[in-house]
Amino acid sequence: MSVHAMLMLAAAISGLVVLVATPLALLVARHLGLVDEPDARKVHTTAIPRIGGVAIMLSVILGSTTVIAVMHMTDHNVSGSLLHGLTMLLITSSIVFAVGLADDLRPISSKVKALALGGAALILSTSGVNLEVVLLNDRAWWEFNWLTSHVVTVIWIVSIVVAINFIDGLDGLASSLVLSASLVLGALLAVSGNVAAAVVPFSLSAALAGFLVYNWHPAKIFMGDSGSMLIGFLIAGSTVLANPLIGSMKALFVPAVFLGVPLIDTVLTMYRRRYLERRSIFAPERGHVHHKLLEAGLRHDHAVIAILSITLVTGLIALGAMAAKSWGAVAVGMLLVPVYWAFFRMTGSIHANEMIEAYRNKRRMDRWNKLYRDRFHTLQLEFRGVNDFSSWWRTVCHVAQELDFASISLPLVGRDGKAKTLSWSALEDVEDVSKISATLPILERRESGQLMAEVEVLTNDSLESAGNRLSLFSRLISDHSIASLSEDHRTDASAEPTAGITPLLSRRSGTVTSGPLKGKRIAVVHDFLYTYAGAERVLEQIVNLYPECDLFALFDFLPEGQRGFIRNKSVKTSFIHRLPLANKKHRAYLPLMPLAIEQLDVSQYDLIISSSYIAAKGVITGPEQVHLCYCHSPARYAWDLQHQYLDQKNLGFGPRGLIARAMLHYIRNWDVRSASGVDVFVANSNFVSMRIRKVYRRAAQVVFPPVDTDYFQLGESACDGGYYLTASRMVPYKKIDLIVKAFAQMPDRKLIVVGEGPEYEKIAAMATPNVQLVGFASATRLRKYMQEAKAFVFAAEEDFGIVPVEALACGTPVIAYGHGGGLETVEPGKTGVFFDQQTAASICRAIDSFESSELLDREQIRQRVEERFSVRAFRQSFQEAVLHAMDGSLAAADTKQQEAPETWKQNPGALPT
Repeated sequence: MSVHAMLMLAAAISGLVVLVATPLALLVARHLGLVDEPDARKVHTTAIPRIGGVAIMLSVILGSTTVIAVMHMTDHNVSGSLLHGLTMLLITSSIVFAVGLADDLRPISSKVKALALGGAALILSTSGVNLEVVLLNDRAWWEFNWLTSHVVTVIWIVSIVVAINFIDGLDGLASSLVLSASLVLGALLAVSGNVAAAVVPFSLSAALAGFLVYNWHPAKIFMGDSGSMLIGFLIAGSTVLANPLIGSMKALFVPAVFLGVPLIDTVLTMYRRRYLERRSIFAPERGHVHHKLLEAGLRHDHAVIAILSITLVTGLIALGAMAAKSWGAVAVGMLLVPVYWAFFRMTGSIHANEMIEAYRNKRRMDRWNKLYRDRFHTLQLEFRGVNDFSSWWRTVCHVAQELDFASISLPLVGRDGKAKTLSWSALEDVEDVSKISATLPILERRESGQLMAEVEVLTNDSLESAGNRLSLFSRLISDHSIASLSEDHRTDASAEPTAGITPLLSRRSGTVTSGPLKGKRIAVVHDFLYTYAGAERVLEQIVNLYPECDLFALFDFLPEGQRGFIRNKSVKTSFIHRLPLANKKHRAYLPLMPLAIEQLDVSQYDLIISSSYIAAKGVITGPEQVHLCYCHSPARYAWDLQHQYLDQKNLGFGPRGLIARAMLHYIRNWDVRSASGVDVFVANSNFVSMRIRKVYRRAAQVVFPPVDTDYFQLGESACDGGYYLTASRMVPYKKIDLIVKAFAQMPDRKLIVVGEGPEYEKIAAMATPNVQLVGFASATRLRKYMQEAKAFVFAAEEDFGIVPVEALACGTPVIAYGHGGGLETVEPGKTGVFFDQQTAASICRAIDSFESSELLDREQIRQRVEERFSVRAFRQSFQEAVLHAMDGSLAAADTKQQEAPETWKQNPGALPT
């Protein structure tokens, strides 16, 4: 018997079995009452039998196993691995069918079904039927390791099964879609000569064709979960089995396109349930694409035909892409995007603006809910220390403050019979803010049994948030009522327990409660948070100056134990924070950073302070907001250091190099444009101020970054330890290798090198006996090295350079490269010496000059540093810059308001600026 005859036999057996078994399943279902009752979520209006999956299962099993057995016993070669794969596919499909049938007989949890489905997919994958490689044109385009291959396989199979299960809502729809995909897959396998692997797809196609006789509208029987899960698993498993035989384009891409409508609808459904409706992704609903078509006025069968038509169009595009070569295939495949977009947009399944806004709202609510839950857990512990009524009331007020309540009022009757009311308010004026009111019972041990507290909760623009906070407050008060106080410590409630309770100006997020900026809302935007370095030291002092501020960043991967410098604040992050490997490969997302920073919403704040050396200054602000940028430097890798950066990365003018140059060109354009949104620039040095003027054509006030001179102090003895010191992260631009080379030429002089980094091994290889690499050093150990060093050697061209200033704060002279920020921190002939070239010979000459020079003593060196670079000096200068920016903005606004009417009179067509 020919191979094609074998496939026809499989199809014939499956088709005949399903035609016979389906009526029997229908009779059994009616007799046992196994019917699908209509409800608000479903389309049908009468009870329909729902175990058609039994007939499909019987037909596929009989058709496949019969033909495979015949092929194995005759002269048709069936490899042992393929036979094993087919056997495991049918066994695991039976498991999935059994779970679906159990759900048809007695509904089970969606989570239980998902676990069972994932388990069956994992069994199939571990048996050897998995996606180990993506094959394009018979070449391995992407290979997965053993773990990733199992994960990808399970996700692929589960996604298809769930998609088919979701789309199974109209008569004949799921059957028709899987029929088309399995028929195409079987044909591709047969044409490629893999007849045995094509048996299951052909059997499945024939079974579904026969089942459609009873399932087309108006359906006499449904396949139920047993059928939808079975056919989804069979087609998904068949694509995985076919992948190494005919390549990923034919085995994965083409079938996926034929199932594109249910797959995309599944993604949109998950998104809609999670973000638009904010409920469980397992919750049933009527929002699928087929429901949308019915709502648009299409008849039942017309809706099915519409989906099948778009499947035919996209399927033909996929087959065209398969036939094309290289970039032609990509070009043809790209046609799928507008086709799918148009279809789902037309049905109403896609509303981009609404979906983006829902995502933002969900993320915002999640951040706030996490913040309040964290506060709730802390407040639970605080209540445990309460032992009398006075401290109980103070804690209640603190709870209200932390949960953003507007006020509390608690009417009391003292033991003397006099009525009085305890009250607390978080606002000076509670009439002009949005809030909700509630009355809460509080248990006490009096005859009345309970007190009734009147509370007002700030909505913070979200009734849901207010309700959640009210719920947390109610739980705390219920668990820790007055009745919970012991008899020994409960005092007369008529006493005034208000000591230490003072109303706050406002608990609105980010609002300053005292000082010249009282009542202003402040947002601080930092590029990103993953370590504590120079820029983060500046951020630390900004947060200390304005502790009420809200903090924003592109991403935040600071470990829990290292968040003290930002006062353990929660950070509002961009979408980059949630991208794969962003915590380890964040620089790979550089092209997305301009877009990401513009998505951070700071529109509710009066003052925005950006701490920027890459993207933070690009946050979008309004005309009534003041934006002050503390610029650590314009992005040097995109400007004057572009060629050095490209050389270090070995990016010439090949494809990668051209892409990198185009990306940097885009970064430069965005960098200049975004600078126009800054009202006031503050630079960390005169050197950076010059660069800001060059790049942005803007003036910048100079505020030197803070150096912890309270920590970096003089040592116990004034004598040095006879060695030179350098400390830095070992990256190319720090030029540690030049310093080591210089000391290799001076074997009588000792050098200690502190630091780690990518160049550590390279530098260690060139170190001579007089050079000691100590690797990472704690702050205490580094300070001791600085205190005892003869001098600190620094060869980098820095924008400012904090580490050399820390050495100066320890009274240690600095030998530095005479360019960049070093010119502003080191005074030649007083606190150090310069070398004019980044070469080993120049460093040697500078060290000779240092040893023959007479500099200031250590105490004088420290004194000069403390006057200019201490934390106190930074905070004073930065506050002055902020107040100047605020005053200037207000004055400019007043001037514009006064001048505008006259301008309009002179030129009625002019718009106010």
